[in-house]
Amino acid sequence: MSQLRYAKNIITETREYTPKEKAMIAKMLKDSPIKSTVEITRLLWMDDEKVKNANFYMECIWLWGGKTTTGTTEEPHVHAFPEVIGFISSDPDNPGELDARMEIILGDETHFLTRSCLVFIPPGMKHCPLTFREVNRPVFFFTLAPISRYGRRSEKMKPEDAAKIEIPKFRAPRKDATGSRYARYIITKPISHIPKNARGKPAPAPPWDVKSSHIVSLDDRVLPGAFYVDFVWIWSGNLTMAAKTHAHDWDEMIGLVGYPNRKDPRAIDKGVSVLMGKDMYEMEKSSLVYVPKNVPHAPIIFKDIKKGVLCFTIGTAPKWTMQKKK
Repeated sequence: MSQLRYAKNIITETREYTPKEKAMIAKMLKDSPIKSTVEITRLLWMDDEKVKNANFYMECIWLWGGKTTTGTTEEPHVHAFPEVIGFISSDPDNPGELDARMEIILGDETHFLTRSCLVFIPPGMKHCPLTFREVNRPVFFFTLAPISRYGRRSEKMKPEDAAKIEIPKFRAPRKDATGSRYARYIITKPISHIPKNARGKPAPAPPWDVKSSHIVSLDDRVLPGAFYVDFVWIWSGNLTMAAKTHAHDWDEMIGLVGYPNRKDPRAIDKGVSVLMGKDMYEMEKSSLVYVPKNVPHAPIIFKDIKKGVLCFTIGTAPKWTMQKKK
């Protein structure tokens, strides 16, 4: 596979933190000592250092289990770009429930997350600390943004460093019926991205011999200013997803992550493959697949799946659209 044209666009590893990042983490731990038994595996990382000209940042982590009794895992900060923070359940019988409790501060509000969710962070919105309060079964945790390289500004930065990062002004929304300004940014439900036919009805789905769960999704129909994100668990069986080869006017990323396995955290069930360009790529490990705009791709094939595969697609566009034929 390494000789194929787009093999370099398939990432199967994370990256090491830089000395500067390690120093920042050490300082956070010193300023806010943490007492936690939550065990993690840093799984995957995407940015333009991993794939040249990539317009995505993403880090994927498995949270295996444990509790945090004191301290936090992040500090308050803001970005110049939109971000999504997400938690996805690994329970095939109840995929909407995390069997975990995460604590996050959005603006000046504390929220507890117990369901599979996407937390949308508009540019300039202050967020964190984030704390993994209790994890009773594996949870897929990630942060992502339609940006080539991660960056942020925090209150504890040196003034001369903070001055180099221009942050757009964020205006807090009005309170909703529950009295919250920020609960609207926590998304827990999926929406359909299947194109409609000429009469405006969803196109009929192909026959599937598969057990799957559509978990959660986001686009600008859900929240103005959001970008396209969609998560699906393929638990078992056979499925041809996006059967028609197509392209987009925007960059896309496809994620394919195997069911949690602490002994081999990057393992993925055999039988998962993606067409990109003219070649079919078989996934040998959990992967992030970067698809530049205008590159024909799909289908995504799941053949005789016995252990679950988490499939997600992310776009730099406000919603999923197929490139029009010229």
